[in-house]
Amino acid sequence: MSSRIAVIFGAGPGLGAALAQSLGSSTHNVLLLSRSLPGSLPKLGLQIPDAESRVLACSSDGSPDSLKAALEQARSKWPKGKFDVGISNAGPKYSVGGFLDQKEELARQNMEVFMGSAWNFAQALIPLMLKDGGGSLLFTGATMSLRGGANFSISAPTAFARRGLSQSLAREFGPKGIHVAHVIVDGIIETERIKGMMGEAKGEATRLEPKDIAQTFVALINQPKSAWTYELDLRPMHEKW
Repeated sequence: MSSRIAVIFGAGPGLGAALAQSLGSSTHNVLLLSRSLPGSLPKLGLQIPDAESRVLACSSDGSPDSLKAALEQARSKWPKGKFDVGISNAGPKYSVGGFLDQKEELARQNMEVFMGSAWNFAQALIPLMLKDGGGSLLFTGATMSLRGGANFSISAPTAFARRGLSQSLAREFGPKGIHVAHVIVDGIIETERIKGMMGEAKGEATRLEPKDIAQTFVALINQPKSAWTYELDLRPMHEKW
């Protein structure tokens, strides 16, 4: 059994499942967190050897109490494990529409959910990483982390804020052995839900494959300390940018 523990917040079908599959089948025990877990675990379709001993799925809404409870369960399941990977993968609550039609309450809620969960996740996990000798703390970003588009006045500000949080954490905790990185996913991730909404992809490499994104996350985790990446962006070959 691995002595390393990876915590994935926002472990749903798509990228979350691909990250769990990649890390759980090779180097890590994995703690999976989302509002719908553990009930939705079968929907992730994981094929991890010895999954009963290597995978723990817990419900978490990103609140401090739910995160604390889940991490305590992981410590109990893997008492000799070291928390050395944390991935904040929860996405924003998209609300598309003209700014004058939006309500401040929705903007506040989106900031609390998307930015607040990332804040709470980092505060819960960083002390464990410091105690266990360092690690990698990765944030999944989006196109709007860099530029706010028209009709995205609800979602873009919270993506900007999350990116700012990751920058601050990288500067504060990098010298203490925690590699903080922000991964901008610029494009549509191929999932069954997307296929149901938009149909099959038209042409090669027009959508991002979850397993290919996960490969980049793993590369970040394995980077030597003398050459850490803070931020990178990923997009399919035919994406316009």
